[in-house]
Amino acid sequence: MVKTMAVTIQTLFSPTAGATACLVLALLYCVRRVLLPKPIPGIPYNKASAGRILGDVPDVLAWKAETMEIWSYVRKLAIELDSPVIQMFMRPYAKPWVIVNDFREAMDIQTYRNTDFDRAHFLGDIFKPLLPGNHVWMPTGDQFRANRQLIRDTMSPFFLYQVAGPGIHSATQGLLRLWRERARLAQGHAFEADNDIFRATVDVILTATFGFEIGAVVSQADILSKTDSINLSVDMDKPAIFPAIRDPDEFTSIRTLVDSVEIAMNSPVPRFSLSFALKFHPSLRKARAYKDRMIDERLKMAWEKFAEGADRDDRVKCAVDLLVQREVQMANKEKRAIQYDTLAIRDELFGFLQAGHETGSTTLCWAVKYLTANQNVQQKLRAALKSAHTRAVGAGDMPSAEEIAKANVPYLDAFIEETHRCGTTSSAVVRVAIRDTTILGHKVPKGSDIFLLNNGPSFQTRPFDIDESSRTATSREAKDKYGVWNPSTIQKFWPERWLVEEKAGSGEIRFDPYAGPVMAFGTGLRGCFGTKLASLELKIIITLIVWCFELQETPTSLSGFGAHDKNTRRPQQVYLKLKEVGI
Repeated sequence: MVKTMAVTIQTLFSPTAGATACLVLALLYCVRRVLLPKPIPGIPYNKASAGRILGDVPDVLAWKAETMEIWSYVRKLAIELDSPVIQMFMRPYAKPWVIVNDFREAMDIQTYRNTDFDRAHFLGDIFKPLLPGNHVWMPTGDQFRANRQLIRDTMSPFFLYQVAGPGIHSATQGLLRLWRERARLAQGHAFEADNDIFRATVDVILTATFGFEIGAVVSQADILSKTDSINLSVDMDKPAIFPAIRDPDEFTSIRTLVDSVEIAMNSPVPRFSLSFALKFHPSLRKARAYKDRMIDERLKMAWEKFAEGADRDDRVKCAVDLLVQREVQMANKEKRAIQYDTLAIRDELFGFLQAGHETGSTTLCWAVKYLTANQNVQQKLRAALKSAHTRAVGAGDMPSAEEIAKANVPYLDAFIEETHRCGTTSSAVVRVAIRDTTILGHKVPKGSDIFLLNNGPSFQTRPFDIDESSRTATSREAKDKYGVWNPSTIQKFWPERWLVEEKAGSGEIRFDPYAGPVMAFGTGLRGCFGTKLASLELKIIITLIVWCFELQETPTSLSGFGAHDKNTRRPQQVYLKLKEVGI
């Protein structure tokens, strides 16, 4: 035994073994050096993160475990590093992310620097597996322009006000009916409302995109209307809990696909992870099959409608109709075969639905929270709406979709813009440097993903002091285009910040979209295509909610403003305590 141990020890410390051990250690050291983050010279970063293979990821995950948020950590790090431009190491063996925390620089990058920046690879990793034919991830080029041309008319006044608006108004009636039933059964208790909003916006955007509703909200209302009572706590601070009601398979399928992008967002290999899941996960395969059948059916119906009489605009009832009509018209004009069922058409349609539903529902969740938490704002908004819609007031009716779309209600515009600023449904706009360039004097190498944050300095916290000489000429020229927020009130929810007098002393108030920093939809060539539809959707739904209900204060325990960073920044708690307002 002793002899064996001696031989073993001798072997371990033999020259050959020692050389092998040194070689292994040297190899491990080299591998570690290769995998360690490679900071971009001159851009501030967390020094500890540069010494870890996983970079900033452990700190981000720890923050998310504590708060359920990600982007608030990025804001915190920028403030700690005291720099409007920082870098983070978020993927092993990859270029650092460059984070920009300045509104004017973000606007300049998006508006005037298209030769330096384009759509980020990051978005391709997340969206291409689900929407390979959609323009959202494509670099700027012929295919991107062709896709945008294909869907251009979905943002036309004709489609928005004569097709989409009435559909949104009609679909919203289901949400109002459901909430009347919930308020009746809740008997003064608050109830959770976010899933109702998700269901309603699916119906709303399905109506605009495909011309039909799946009844996700109505099916809930129908069952509750047959219910006399539910079990309620004697403690009025406890929410009303309703019996679970199975959602329609169509709604479940759409939500499953919409939420699938989180697989990519949470993976170090996003494109592979989502592609694999879409191909092999049973629920995702089922959801994709439903989505494909839905599009097949609607495209066939639209084709039959416009195979003859392609100039009949009165037949256009949804986005599918419009796209097929335009394709038939263009094919006839160019004397070519009609291509009404292409990958571009299919993926643009589903992208239209996905983006319109996800961002719209999240923004509405923040809107009802701000209305609940700021009773004076809610009262002012209701008064402004009543003043603008005198016909509806006199008739004891709701304003129509056309009336809401045409009405000038500055306080409504201000409320929506302040909801964008404070709620930050989307916390960042993402670009990629397509050549070596500079940002605020910092050299940024080609291929770097650039995250333009809209949740921090200059937006919601005091801006950084930036030397004007470090800005581009176009940025300096735009200095006075937008206002800046007063640091003493920047963290307050205050729609009045967006209102100005038309003329001094006139008493006439107008909404000023340039009053200060907000970046809800991005801007420039790669800004959100659906901005006009999203704005119309919010105007109609918020108007009808405030018109029909008083959103009363909810218990403190149900009124937190923490968020959950998923594919959008959603509020953790969305509870409502409703009282009907007499029309």
